[in-house]
Amino acid sequence: MMELEDSYSKSTQSLINDYFREEEDGATISSQHRKELESSFGHKTIGFFGGISLLIGNMTGPGMVGIALVFQEGGWVLTLGGFLVIMITSTLAGLFMIESMASIPGNPRFQLRVEFTMLCRFYFGKVGYIIAQIFINVALQATNIASIIVCAQVMDNTVDAIFKKTCGLQAYPTIEWICVSGASSDSSPFPGYMFFTIGYLIVLVIIIPLGFLNLDDNIIVQVFAVILMFTLTSSWVISFMINGLSADNLPSFGSGTGIAQIMGNVMFNYAYITTLPSWVNESKPTVNIRKAVWLSASASTAVFVATGIFGALAFAHMPSSSDILSVINSHHGNILTRISVYVFPFVVLASSIPVYSIVVRYNLMQNGLLPKWIANGVAVLLPWLVVIPFMTGDGLNYISNYSSIFFSSIANFIIPLLIYLKSIQFRRGHRKMTPEQQQILKTLVAETIDWEENHHKFTYYAEHHSMFKVFEKLKRIQSAKISLTCLIILGILIPLVIVTTFVFPNSN
Repeated sequence: MMELEDSYSKSTQSLINDYFREEEDGATISSQHRKELESSFGHKTIGFFGGISLLIGNMTGPGMVGIALVFQEGGWVLTLGGFLVIMITSTLAGLFMIESMASIPGNPRFQLRVEFTMLCRFYFGKVGYIIAQIFINVALQATNIASIIVCAQVMDNTVDAIFKKTCGLQAYPTIEWICVSGASSDSSPFPGYMFFTIGYLIVLVIIIPLGFLNLDDNIIVQVFAVILMFTLTSSWVISFMINGLSADNLPSFGSGTGIAQIMGNVMFNYAYITTLPSWVNESKPTVNIRKAVWLSASASTAVFVATGIFGALAFAHMPSSSDILSVINSHHGNILTRISVYVFPFVVLASSIPVYSIVVRYNLMQNGLLPKWIANGVAVLLPWLVVIPFMTGDGLNYISNYSSIFFSSIANFIIPLLIYLKSIQFRRGHRKMTPEQQQILKTLVAETIDWEENHHKFTYYAEHHSMFKVFEKLKRIQSAKISLTCLIILGILIPLVIVTTFVFPNSN
């Protein structure tokens, strides 16, 4: 094996050999735990196109339906600029975090399963691990809650369109079974707070079973969803153009309140970075990681900008509590457009809900933090209970704005860059591990169910010897400067978003 900076060190190989010796004595991991791991984590079977579909699906989530409103209320200049800045910085943050995974001894080409929270534990210890668990759980669960809201609301509108009414159990102002009919410009057809609705129950039955699968088991769903997503959004843009566009509907600069909401919504659309480790762990060794991430971010941004600009140009004075789906539905478009409104949540939003649930479960289960049944309860079932108070009204807007500010923005943009800077320091120290890091490495080897296969590929195939890097031709110090620049930009933007959101709160 050639001598490279990022090849196995003797100490790393010694730790791995120790693991196999301990495994023979039954000291490292029990057979029951191994069986649970084999059924709880996926294998390296996700290809290039499947990975792109997964990443695009993670980006084109619930925040997407509010982009047209953001363009209209915030103005196209600052909104477009916000998308470009966040696309570039978030993509770099994600790739730098992936390089940090490769910096772990014995993992230059992702032979080990290293989830987001374990990555934090390796570089920042137990305190970093606890903080990461809090932030990733709140960030991903908030995204799931927002997706569930949109799916339930649109399903109720679908039921209303087919059966001329939809019903549910109202919680406030009175507890009673109520039915409503007729399209509304607001997101939900129900005026009060609901315990549940027919739309909510239908979505629950369809989506929850997918959350109990593994990530690689969901790839077929992701590919199908992305193909339909591009078809539906393209049909929207064409329909908007046919029905007429007005430049008066899209100002260059919007109101103070509208401007304050821009970055919160934009960041929410790129809140996918925390899912990257899980995808990398189950990607085939032949997948070009850099190309897949950049292509996914570029394609998603193109969809965001196209639907946002043309949607804003097509509809005047959209209500602040509305989204593009309810606006299209209330304007009585052609039959194909209205059908697309009903289909959209299930091919785009509903497909991402089980993915985020799986990622949460992976992070809760690695290192034996929680048994599978409890992890499934927290990851898969809990969002469906938390969502109940937000099913009507403009709860989605609050979730999108505030969760992106306080949790998603930090988990997806700040923490990954801090991890990378810490990994640079680790590499400068010639990867000298503390006793805790050595134990973490042995745990990672033990919990990587396809370790032997990955280890064989690394040992016998030269193309897997070099470590993954974001910029192959740049020196380490140059990459560190780029990551620090991204951290400074995001470190300025996030507090600015927090301040402007409280100074100019959404009046509705």
